[in-house]
Amino acid sequence: MIIGWLRLFAFALVGLTIVYFIVGIYSRSVRREKLEKQWAEQGLGGDRDAFVEEGMNAYEHGLKKRLLWLIYIIPMVVFVTIVAVINWQ
Repeated sequence: MIIGWLRLFAFALVGLTIVYFIVGIYSRSVRREKLEKQWAEQGLGGDRDAFVEEGMNAYEHGLKKRLLWLIYIIPMVVFVTIVAVINWQ
């Protein structure tokens, strides 16, 4: 019985990893596009690529990037809770 739960857990991790990478790539592309539009609308002088890279560095260390870890945390907490409740009763 425990082998089935472990197999489900392993497949869930693989699926969540795929989702994490897809959402991460999408989030980065949306942020990059937003920075490019901001540079064009404000008519900022200087190098556009440097402005975008500076903004992307800020994104990499920001809260939105860290919130992507919730893709792993929330389903795993739910999974462990369900397993505990099922085995407890």
